[in-house]
Amino acid sequence: MSTGPKTEAGKLTVSQNLNPTAWTLNPDAVAAIDVAKRMRNTKHGLYASVPIICKGQACPYRENCFLYKADMAPVEEKCPIEIAAIEDLYDRYCEHFKIKPEDPRSTVDLIMIRELVDIGVTMLRCDNKMAIDADFIIQNTIGMTEDSEPITKSELHPVVEYKEKLRQSLFKTMQLMNSTRKDKEGTKITVEVDPSQRAAEMLKLKTDVTFLEEQEDEAEKAYYARMNGSATVIEAQPIGFEEGE
Repeated sequence: MSTGPKTEAGKLTVSQNLNPTAWTLNPDAVAAIDVAKRMRNTKHGLYASVPIICKGQACPYRENCFLYKADMAPVEEKCPIEIAAIEDLYDRYCEHFKIKPEDPRSTVDLIMIRELVDIGVTMLRCDNKMAIDADFIIQNTIGMTEDSEPITKSELHPVVEYKEKLRQSLFKTMQLMNSTRKDKEGTKITVEVDPSQRAAEMLKLKTDVTFLEEQEDEAEKAYYARMNGSATVIEAQPIGFEEGE
């Protein structure tokens, strides 16, 4: 029995793999998978797991959160500040790189945009942390004295180093996005060349080459003609030797 991807058996296998029941037979789990799939297919579905959950007073960024200070922090909900940042960055990047989210061919671009947005949100958290700590230099304990006094060393704040790594990753991703744009543009130009224009260019090139070859032949013939016409016979007396020498 044939089970290729285009056979009835093959199609059935593929459809089962795409069906939630291929993962579980629990009706509640199947319904949850359907909801998750619909959520992922929404405009910002890829970013559902990016925002942190608001912890209210337990949030490590509460000292720099204006919603918490205004008693508007939605405890146990996704952070509104990060959601706003995600939507803003998403729209800006899509506009800058001229990406159409509804186009299925933009899948790879959207994944890269998600990477840029994720980095941007993480850098926002670094900024909030630094705003609270307020010092780029920390005193790191590296040992103890005989009197149990800590021995400290001044070091750069870990958040500063982490943000620098994020910045480098951001720049690399942007460079990759730009190179992808250039590659697509180059491919587009190649595909959209008018065949008649291309044929005319090739014909002109062939004509030019033929003309140059004819000129070279004529120049070569003229050269040999001049050489043959200017040739003269030089009469010379043979050199003799007198007897007795």
